[in-house]
Amino acid sequence: MADQFDRAQELDAYYRRQALAQHKERMPKGDSRTHCLECGGEIPAARRTYLPGVQHCVGCAEQLERQRRP
Repeated sequence: MADQFDRAQELDAYYRRQALAQHKERMPKGDSRTHCLECGGEIPAARRTYLPGVQHCVGCAEQLERQRRP
């Protein structure tokens, strides 16, 4: 029989899966750029491979994320 802790763990896992699915939907898709849209710097091949559709270098992506936060 499931107790309240089991149910809490199930809910936590459910919400975690939902959040990851939403995050994945927001991820860029398609062809990656070789150079950043913001600064024009080269985007490393490993980043382009790992994140298909990437448009910004790490530094610019971090800065843009900070600007979006409330």
